[in-house]
Amino acid sequence: MHKKQFVFFGGPVLALLVGFAFYFSGYPFILCCTAAVLILMAYWWMTEAVNLFITSFLPLMLFPVLGIMKMQDVAPLYMRDVMFLYIGGFLLTFAIERWNLHKRISLNILLKFGGSPEKLLLGFILASYFLSMWLNNTSTTLMLLPICLAVINQLHNNNEKKLTGISAALLIGVAFASSIGGTATLIGTLPNMVMKDFYDAQFSNTAKLDFGRWFLFAFPMSFVFVMICYWVLRIMLVKKGETESVPLDYIVNEKRTLGKMQYEEKAIAIIFSIAVVLWFTIDAKDFGAFVIPGWSNLLPDPDFVSESYVAMFMMGLLFFTPSKNKKGENLVTWEEFKKIPLGIIFLFGGGFALAEGVKVSGLGDWIAQNLVALQYLPLWLMIFCLCLITTLFSEFASNTATAILFMTILVPVIGQMQDVPPLMIMMPVAMAASYSFMLPVGTPPNTIVFGTEKVSVRQMMRTGIWLDIIGAIVITLFMMTLGRFVFGI
Repeated sequence: MHKKQFVFFGGPVLALLVGFAFYFSGYPFILCCTAAVLILMAYWWMTEAVNLFITSFLPLMLFPVLGIMKMQDVAPLYMRDVMFLYIGGFLLTFAIERWNLHKRISLNILLKFGGSPEKLLLGFILASYFLSMWLNNTSTTLMLLPICLAVINQLHNNNEKKLTGISAALLIGVAFASSIGGTATLIGTLPNMVMKDFYDAQFSNTAKLDFGRWFLFAFPMSFVFVMICYWVLRIMLVKKGETESVPLDYIVNEKRTLGKMQYEEKAIAIIFSIAVVLWFTIDAKDFGAFVIPGWSNLLPDPDFVSESYVAMFMMGLLFFTPSKNKKGENLVTWEEFKKIPLGIIFLFGGGFALAEGVKVSGLGDWIAQNLVALQYLPLWLMIFCLCLITTLFSEFASNTATAILFMTILVPVIGQMQDVPPLMIMMPVAMAASYSFMLPVGTPPNTIVFGTEKVSVRQMMRTGIWLDIIGAIVITLFMMTLGRFVFGI
């Protein structure tokens, strides 16, 4: 049997074994079936024996026929409120990319950090970090990659085959910083939105989680971590005397080619800035000593709007604002909309449907009863261990699929825990899902820079293993301190 077929059939076999094990232990049929579906989806998501997005259709295919959920109950879970935050956020990204606003921002940042390899490394890391707060992590890496490679070629006098520590540091820095920057904002990366939807669906009556509170916690934490990343790469990869000066001719020429800032760039910058302000101020922020009112309180019912509404409204502005340089077109067109990877929507939906199936079948209660002993660990140790486990898992599986699986398993457990605020567990796990730095397959940015053949597996593992551990420590420290203050828990 071909290896790929062997891996494929391993999923159904393992699922059947688990299902029968539950059945012969006396558990209800519906719980046994749900356990089998959970194992099958987890196995295929982790091994990617089946496309991630195709695997996400399994609840639609299996839940109704197995008696777990009705079709009319499963289907709506594939188009939840958070999907429109994802769609609107992606369209804002494509608008920025269409008119090269992202390139102008990154080139300006890089020009501020010329003169030495260490400063240039910091420049690339900060450019990647800042852009990935708002753009897709993969898009950020792909956009910075040609600039990074051109600078590396200049460093090596156009000797493309020459491999040095500074080459690896620049490329790894771009990849790692894009993953870290994605956690700084709610729209920065998909696990963030997965976590928010799970939280809002199950624990909306506890501490409020919105764009502003996320940023107030995650930005300081991620900025500290990205600076640690810079120091780790600088110490472990950049050798003294390897190169004295850094020519910035390519960056200067690229900026000159862009010319003056166009009308479209200014319009998109304004629309994007308005979106960020509206996301920040949608709800009132209670800091104990003072309260900052939110604009949603001016409406008849504040619950009628959310971050997704802001994304949709801004998307409308992009569609209806005319372009000056391309007559008859607007800032974005249907062509940009068609670029949105719709498979992600089904990945979201499959995760939410799986979680609901776990809940209604009673499997969630079984998981909670068997893992509730976690609450007897010191909270800091629980957070640290969960972060490490999540990070390790995401080294081998998609970070989005990892977030979905861990949320599905942990939500019923958290519901049974006394005196443990849900955010103290869910937010660290969501962030840890993005912090997989050790392997080239850990994240798409890792894979992209490894594909340049200027980074070795040894270099990535040597730096990544330290950052995996440090990431778990940083998340734990900030959650136990700043997190309690920002979220009032």
